[in-house]
Amino acid sequence: MNLASRQHDVDLAIGKLKSLHDGDVGVVEVVACGASAIPALRAMLFQREVSGLFDTRCRAVEALAALGAGDVLIEYLNVEHLAADPVERLGDDAVINAAARALAKTREERAIPLLLRLARRPALSGVIAALGAFDRTEAIPVLIDALEDDASRQSAQSALKRMGRTARPALVASANCRLPTPDRESESSLRRRRSALALLAEIGLSRETWPEVRSLVRDKDARIAVLACKLCLAHAPTRERRAAIGRLNELLLSADWMLRQEIEACLAIHS
Repeated sequence: MNLASRQHDVDLAIGKLKSLHDGDVGVVEVVACGASAIPALRAMLFQREVSGLFDTRCRAVEALAALGAGDVLIEYLNVEHLAADPVERLGDDAVINAAARALAKTREERAIPLLLRLARRPALSGVIAALGAFDRTEAIPVLIDALEDDASRQSAQSALKRMGRTARPALVASANCRLPTPDRESESSLRRRRSALALLAEIGLSRETWPEVRSLVRDKDARIAVLACKLCLAHAPTRERRAAIGRLNELLLSADWMLRQEIEACLAIHS
């Protein structure tokens, strides 16, 4: 096949990839064109889209990953995408997330420092998921910070749970860390601490570790106190377990209906 004919096939496949109805077929046809399609896909990926639409560029990411063009994805993620317009920025974030997930599937070790840097930005759930997929201990602090972010929390939780005991010391420290100050804790800090305790309940504590979260049974936040009581009932000495039952009964008096159900279920098991 001559160069002109090959380029013609690439152009047709790219046209389908951009189509609202034939986009998925276009991905297959672009990949079938092989490496000759990479320059056109790269140009599409780097093209600004002020409308915020991102489907076409995400398909370009999919095709580039299938063609083994990890270098192009790394190049894209290395560029600062901080559009002033919030609509355009939302689209860019979707493409960044897609590129990060694609890199995680290729297991590109070179991507880890880049993902660590990008993970400091909020709402990049794909970056958090990609970083977690590598199961690297240096990612644990970033993953714990992501517990504060509604968009990224689930991905961070999954990664930390998979790391298990390796993540436990950092989760214990996070459960005790009230920000910005102990007396004026923010809602995001509360969400992080609740998530950290919930993960500790799943991962498990040792008898030696339990004293490090003991004080949280008396935390001002009812949800945190309930989670700490559950950890106490699972890991603390008998005397402290009896005290946790008393604390749960105390919390029951002012709990909302959802937390009340959780407390009552816990008391039913341990009564």
